[in-house]
Amino acid sequence: MKIVLFARGLLFVGWCRFFDPALLNPTAEIWPIRLPTLTSEVQGQRIAPSLDPRAVPTDVRALFERETREVLTEPYGKPQGFLVLQTRRVTARAGLGYALVSDLTMGGLNLFGFPWAKYQYVVDVQLEVHNLRRELVGTYRGQGQARATGGLYSSTNHAQPDRVLYLQCVRQGFNQLMPQLRTDVPRLQAALLP
Repeated sequence: MKIVLFARGLLFVGWCRFFDPALLNPTAEIWPIRLPTLTSEVQGQRIAPSLDPRAVPTDVRALFERETREVLTEPYGKPQGFLVLQTRRVTARAGLGYALVSDLTMGGLNLFGFPWAKYQYVVDVQLEVHNLRRELVGTYRGQGQARATGGLYSSTNHAQPDRVLYLQCVRQGFNQLMPQLRTDVPRLQAALLP
């Protein structure tokens, strides 16, 4: 019995994809007009089901700082305000159907490609622009959705699905709010002048 459990553990670890650092890269878009230099802040909730509860907030903070510095704002100069990113997990589900069938067959079906879990995340993303007096100048919203199936032969099988799916949702939220922000840059520049 111990040998079977050990073999299943090796298969699970051997087939899982680990965290890809490319998820922390900012968008490849270069704006012709940027916002003035702003200080970035992230306000998010703790991620309860994550394997490492500090990993997700650290990942979101690293992504947002790079996005702010390389895409949204001028990198040099005295900060003229704040960019505040708020993330809120709407749903985080790990389906029980696949897990139940996998357990009933003691993992036998998993060897033939049957998934052991299905994950679904929905995350709200809100970006706020504040001036130096902390007055709200603009608010932009987006919502990201991500799904993944955990299985031996699945391309979306991750060792830390919570971490990967949460970041994918945040990136989708960015993609939705960027057009709103881009059209509002001239007004924001005027509002952020000291």
